[in-house]
Amino acid sequence: MVPEKEKKQELLKEFDTLCCIYDSCNGDSFFAIPRPFAFYDPGNPGSFRTVNRSPGFRHRWRTFIRQDDFELMQLGTAAYAMDHVQPLPLKFAYLLRSLFYSENAGDAPNPSLCRIYFGEVISEVGRGGRPNRSFNSANFPLDVARYQRILENDPAGEYPSVEDITFGMGEILGHLHCCTGYDGRDIEFALGGMAFSGISFYVIDFNQVRSWKKTLEDVPTLVEAFFNNDPYYPRPIRGDPLYAQFKDGYLSAYPTTSPLAIQLANDFLCAIEVEQAKRASR
Repeated sequence: MVPEKEKKQELLKEFDTLCCIYDSCNGDSFFAIPRPFAFYDPGNPGSFRTVNRSPGFRHRWRTFIRQDDFELMQLGTAAYAMDHVQPLPLKFAYLLRSLFYSENAGDAPNPSLCRIYFGEVISEVGRGGRPNRSFNSANFPLDVARYQRILENDPAGEYPSVEDITFGMGEILGHLHCCTGYDGRDIEFALGGMAFSGISFYVIDFNQVRSWKKTLEDVPTLVEAFFNNDPYYPRPIRGDPLYAQFKDGYLSAYPTTSPLAIQLANDFLCAIEVEQAKRASR
């Protein structure tokens, strides 16, 4: 049982971590990061904290959230507000339904969010040779084969390639390691909506990330976090074309002018390749 005071401190730390990651990594990365807005503890009226705004930067609005918005909610505990991942647009949801729902799905809800599992193969055949159609519409799983089927039904070429996505996974993990000093532990890769009809790729859930010292001795921390995550990333197998894209994306996040940074990046990539080979041989 965590004391209430410690819970508040943990929540504030989580908010500060999200602010740091958003400011450092969101930029022009392929994967978007939900924007943090504000933190407030109703037991401490002076605790209200909102994101910084650049001096003189003009907007039609001045702040994302006001303290009295929190107060009007009459919250019983500390909380923070952040942007949310929009649900999938109907066109994309209907496409998923037509490709992957069984004919007797009936009133099953349309998928609202996808998880990008490019490090595993989702079995389409269940017990007794029957199609394996169990799923969670709020977290609909997509492996590489499923996503390729989506692309085959995208004659207009509206959706990004598998290679773009895997490059983006490496890129955002590299930004986390290099720019923020966090290990990326337990982060999740998702596909949701954007605006009215678009889709966008997101990385979410940073409440488990840990800092690392950016030293060669601390690289095992990154390796542990990589393999403790669900299989979002392509498996680090030398010669695998998707892993090559991930690797290029990861290296792109590191400054080429820093020999130590490049050494850290290469040591991490080498270490996950070695660990993957060990796991495959068991």
